[in-house]
Amino acid sequence: MNEADSELVAADFAARGYALTDDLKKADAVVVNTCTVRQQAENRALSQLGRLEGWKAARENRKLFVIGCAAERLGYGTLKHKFPFIDGVIGAKALDGLSEELDKHLPPAGNGTTPANLFNSPLSAYVTVMRGCSHKCTYCIVPSVRGPAAFLPEEEVLQQVRRRVEAGAREIVLLGQTVNAWREGGKKFEDLLDSISSVPGVLRLRFMSPHPIYFTPAWLRAYAENPVIARHLHLPVQSGSDRILKAMRRGYTAAEYLGTLEKIRKADPDTVFSTDFIVGYPGETEEDFEKTLELVRKGRFAFAFCFRYSPRPGSPAKDAPDSSSPCGDITDRETRDRLARLLEEVKRTGGGIFAERIGRIEEVLVESARRGKTSSNFNCRLDRECAPGSLVRVEVTGTAKTELSGKVLS
Repeated sequence: MNEADSELVAADFAARGYALTDDLKKADAVVVNTCTVRQQAENRALSQLGRLEGWKAARENRKLFVIGCAAERLGYGTLKHKFPFIDGVIGAKALDGLSEELDKHLPPAGNGTTPANLFNSPLSAYVTVMRGCSHKCTYCIVPSVRGPAAFLPEEEVLQQVRRRVEAGAREIVLLGQTVNAWREGGKKFEDLLDSISSVPGVLRLRFMSPHPIYFTPAWLRAYAENPVIARHLHLPVQSGSDRILKAMRRGYTAAEYLGTLEKIRKADPDTVFSTDFIVGYPGETEEDFEKTLELVRKGRFAFAFCFRYSPRPGSPAKDAPDSSSPCGDITDRETRDRLARLLEEVKRTGGGIFAERIGRIEEVLVESARRGKTSSNFNCRLDRECAPGSLVRVEVTGTAKTELSGKVLS
């Protein structure tokens, strides 16, 4: 989501005649887009600002802006006091006002152009469909810094999709904190997916990150019937312990989460899943953690993002009775040990799923002459050259590290 915001910022600068540069010495302006979902992310952003003081002072009229979630949490006063050389601060809730803020500091320099996307393959583009979140998960700072859920109108989303396709995108990635909660009037998320799938030029459609409670029977039917929707879902679970899930206010039990995976696999058995886990949540016992390892085995995830709990100001868990230490009443050594064990279990399970792709027929979106990505989200090396932007059927013949290899059938 921050990458999508950065692309919007780059587009705003391009409209003013500015061009992107990888050479800091050449830059007239720098924008630091910040995250605060974990303390380490915020620390890295602040360190980067400190390092930019010399750059700012080396040439007159250079401009430095801080935007995003950490900017929202810390605010202009705090950041300006710590880094007086900053020119502008735009929090995550105020990004719609970016142009007005830039008008105060940057003279127009003509019209420029910027790539439709900066972070994905040229064939894959992000489209934001909602901002903020109305859930109150106790570990999460997002509602505090991004505000409650606000859904973009369908027509505005479709306009974004059409622009991305005109710029060359063939895969659209929809973004939202609970992306499958999208709605407008009587329309639900599955209706939005059908509308986007009908846009000429859209060959594949992904979305992240959905919430398990919003997968309805209507969505399951749409998923089973719409081949444009990718056969990979990133579905955060966070823990395998019902006690911890309740403390987190996730709204489901481990059994209910696994039941959701089962329903989706019933709609399409070829679906590949990935997920998120947090270890060391305040009060997590060894028994709770063992249940997380059990869920890894039962859920059969291709990969997972695994993190140690990070107390965040403004999140309910930060003020819990047993959260006085960085990970509650759990020692730093214990959380590091649990994280290592979790990563090992995910690696073992994911490796098996990776190997199971051998012999399957996969749909591959070709990104370069000899490489592409499967609908199930695996990189794939092709045995012959194909046209970038095309969809081909590939028989998987082998694996190498984190990449599949295959024979192009058609």
